Amino acid sequence: MIVTDYNIYCYGLLAAAVIAAVIGIWCWKVTPATLAVWEKLPRNRAAGTIIGFLALLWCVPHATPIVWDWMQGWLYPLVFICTVLGCLFLDYLFSRALGGIFILGAIYFLHESFTFHTPAAWILAIICWTIGIAGLFLSAKPHLLRDFIRLIAASRLWRSVSTGFFTFFAGYALIVGIMHLARG
Repeated sequence: MIVTDYNIYCYGLLAAAVIAAVIGIWCWKVTPATLAVWEKLPRNRAAGTIIGFLALLWCVPHATPIVWDWMQGWLYPLVFICTVLGCLFLDYLFSRALGGIFILGAIYFLHESFTFHTPAAWILAIICWTIGIAGLFLSAKPHLLRDFIRLIAASRLWRSVSTGFFTFFAGYALIVGIMHLARG
């Protein structure tokens, strides 16, 4: 298999489907009985460090065209330095990292859906805008993830809506990913 932007997009859609399904199942499993366990998630340093590292790596190709030539060689070392600094000094690290991944994922899928003429791209656009805006809020006010966890634990309506949103995203991404792969 040749690695192309199109193949990356196709497999990215399939990966997004799996991740959205996992988030949807997680939303359904957050109940008042499990709240004490999940309430600690936004401050989880280990998961936040891993996701933050991946988000920073994803940022390097975006930063390459806009930084000075003398700084090009420093981008990857800065990923490691910023990861360590974030791990040491940031609170709510998982929440911030998840917000960053949501923002980057939304931008990527929104751009590529129009580049590769995804069927019903307007649906993906709405999903991407929703996830991207959620990512902005999580990055700016990371305690909102804790508040969201409390909300879905306390309200069956919000738990159902959240589960439905991510399940719909998983189904849509899976179908469109398979369609793109079949189209070749």
